[in-house]
Amino acid sequence: MTTQLYLDSLQLTQHHNSVAQLNEIIAKHLATYSFSSINAMKADILSLDPEALIERLVLKKQGGYCFEQNKLAYLALQSLGYNVTPLLARVKLNNNPSNARTHRLTMVELAGERYLFDVGFGSKCPAGLIPISQSGMVTLNTHQYKVTVTEQNVEVALVEPELLVLYSADFIEILESDCNVAHFYSHQHPDSGFVQHLVLSRRLLGKCYTLRNLLFKEQVFSPQLSHERILQSGEELRTVIRDIFNITITSDDAERLFERAKRNMR
Repeated sequence: MTTQLYLDSLQLTQHHNSVAQLNEIIAKHLATYSFSSINAMKADILSLDPEALIERLVLKKQGGYCFEQNKLAYLALQSLGYNVTPLLARVKLNNNPSNARTHRLTMVELAGERYLFDVGFGSKCPAGLIPISQSGMVTLNTHQYKVTVTEQNVEVALVEPELLVLYSADFIEILESDCNVAHFYSHQHPDSGFVQHLVLSRRLLGKCYTLRNLLFKEQVFSPQLSHERILQSGEELRTVIRDIFNITITSDDAERLFERAKRNMR
């Protein structure tokens, strides 16, 4: 199996080696492949081998999180001839600057410019390329980002209207073995949020769906509208996961997830 299966699923229309194509990949990936902690909540070791990623995300439609989604996209960009470099970032949503590097993303160099390419940051994932050759403000659709670049690292913050720092990534050499270590913690350690909580998101043009345990939200960006409800049964959970997040799940798995997520809501 090759990453061509993944690229075919996106039905790309833009020319190769262009900013337009990279932005199209991001937008179509976010709409097609939901962020999901479902597999991380199981005891299984999740292989990051290309064949395993294609099987889980593309063929079996199981969704995934950053180490799965951004590696799959990274391999696809490589196959298209892009100059790509893996990065590991410290997530700073909780305002803790000492968080470990547990988010994988990609730096793309194209026509003398450097960009952050990210399809694995859940509901707050930037819906397009983030230029990082210099500091500045970046507007993507209805969202604005403050980008701070130094020789050592880059920090990305969402302006909403209060500044929310998403993550910072150092410009250091990252090997696949580094990603494997962070991936192992993120989907196996009992303290990891992805191991403890059911977290899903799907970004479409102009709206975002999220699920945090049993709290399901639909957010429209312009105008700003939000609807939410608490899911009441395993069957309702399965329906939302299947129909809204485009993830395949059995009734038995949905029931087990429902009971676990219900305990987290207490």
